[in-house]
Amino acid sequence: MTTPQQSFRRKSSSAAGVRNSPRRVALLVGAWNEYGRGIIEGVWQYAEQHGPWFLDMEPSEPDGNANVPHGWNGDGMIAAIQTRRLEEKLIKLGIPVVNVSGSRRSGDHFPRVTSDADAVMGMAIGHLREKGLKHIAFCGEPQQSFIDFWIEAFRGIMPDGGDKGMIYPPPRRRSAGAGLRERQDELRRWVESLPKPVGIIGWATGICRELAMACAASGLEVPEDVAIISLETEDLLGKVVHPPISGVDIPVKRIGYEAAAQLDRLMRGERANPHETRLPPLGLTTRQSTDLVACDDPQVRQALRFIREHAHEGIDVRDVLKAVPMARRSLERRFQSVTGRSPAEEIRRTKIERVRRLLDTTDLPVPDIAEACGFNYVEHMIPVFRKYHGCTPSRYRKNARLGV
Repeated sequence: MTTPQQSFRRKSSSAAGVRNSPRRVALLVGAWNEYGRGIIEGVWQYAEQHGPWFLDMEPSEPDGNANVPHGWNGDGMIAAIQTRRLEEKLIKLGIPVVNVSGSRRSGDHFPRVTSDADAVMGMAIGHLREKGLKHIAFCGEPQQSFIDFWIEAFRGIMPDGGDKGMIYPPPRRRSAGAGLRERQDELRRWVESLPKPVGIIGWATGICRELAMACAASGLEVPEDVAIISLETEDLLGKVVHPPISGVDIPVKRIGYEAAAQLDRLMRGERANPHETRLPPLGLTTRQSTDLVACDDPQVRQALRFIREHAHEGIDVRDVLKAVPMARRSLERRFQSVTGRSPAEEIRRTKIERVRRLLDTTDLPVPDIAEACGFNYVEHMIPVFRKYHGCTPSRYRKNARLGV
């Protein structure tokens, strides 16, 4: 009996003599978030270098549903396979397919290129632990079963396997007319039930936005009561949400590039990589939603909040003491005990973090950034920035835009 993989290898081998003719490749990848758009860009980069390829776009929906382009007849496909229905449909096509979904519920028939879920989850948990948080929870999208692998990663890393109450439970059956309000009420009640302070890992930036809204409705402060981090870095949405959301940097462009390379080999009749290819995260994008140090000292917490909100105004320790009246020696001793830094060092660190964010996200000239971050002169800011990042602000911006 001929398997689909044998069938498309034979079909591809017969076309080896026309290698320079354009390949027609379909992309069944959602362009509705940073993950999907990054994969598409990675595929495009590979096609530009190794083509010619014709790329046929058929974006999937957020729930994982996707359809093969009507009347499509091509050479290969890169797809985020999140349902058995789509997997069975692609098997029937008998063409090379590479799966770029992390879901373990479907798509196992095809070679897979994805992020390393354990490494991504471990980085998020490690970031929250570094903030001194003892309680860590996970919030997924209960209606979407394809994210179960994230829950498995969370349970596998947490020492207790993830207490039931620390994982957002599937909602009870909703009435036919239920809408956003009921969903928000369920999320709010769950957040209120968690021990405080707590760090919550959201599977995507959208759910992190809803968590921030639930905290606001409950009178909870982010990040003091609830620190929030996403398992992705949505560049635009992550910045415009209040407060801006921290996230793990998944190598989405590299996933797309590697998936395209595997597909190219398959279309040439070569054997596919029999194993799943898991790529590690690139790092973290830290924003205000996790900018805290968990501590039981209310005056130190108040001082930290004041510094975070006013460091860019050029404040010094005297201003902190006006906002949190106490003896300077006492503040410095207690601050050092909790954070490992002096109040003056925390002011500098906060100012430099704001400089870094503006270098990453704006085209403002470096002198304007220095002024916006509380430095009287750019000449004062540059050596401080070099101390933290090992290079000048201009070099940092150039490296960041080159992806170095």
